Amino acid sequence: MNPPTPPPREPHYFDNEAYGWSVRQCAINLINTLSGWCRQPFEFRRPNGRVRHFHGDFSDHAQLLFTTDKGDGVIELSIHDTNWVLAEVSVNGALQFRCWLEEPYEEKEFWPDGSDGKAEGDAPGRISKSRSWLQIRCADFPGAPDQGNGYWDIKDTYD
Repeated sequence: MNPPTPPPREPHYFDNEAYGWSVRQCAINLINTLSGWCRQPFEFRRPNGRVRHFHGDFSDHAQLLFTTDKGDGVIELSIHDTNWVLAEVSVNGALQFRCWLEEPYEEKEFWPDGSDGKAEGDAPGRISKSRSWLQIRCADFPGAPDQGNGYWDIKDTYD
């Protein structure tokens, strides 16, 4: 896989715009939020699995472990020099894809590696503010299994 390539624009973080926090602090906060969601094991369906927080120093790095009926893996979260949060997803030890996260409002958005960070409508990847779902547009993430509607999503077990 090629070296990580974030979108060329600066990431958006609503706390930066609302409170004037530094962009780097907002990226740290995003990693803290995502790993905090998984401090207690978080079970999800479709695919069937569980994600949990494994390691994080609550500055610029965290690891989230997951198990699914499709394989076990890890999500590595780190802050790039550009203040984008980089997520590298590996399944059964093999890097599957990278994406770049930001938090322009309460939903988290993510972009494929090497993208321009622009979209008509919704971002190609989104995580709900309540952590109850994650959605990926398959056209932007070629390996994601299309569920017949152009998207792949994960929903939690607590509706």
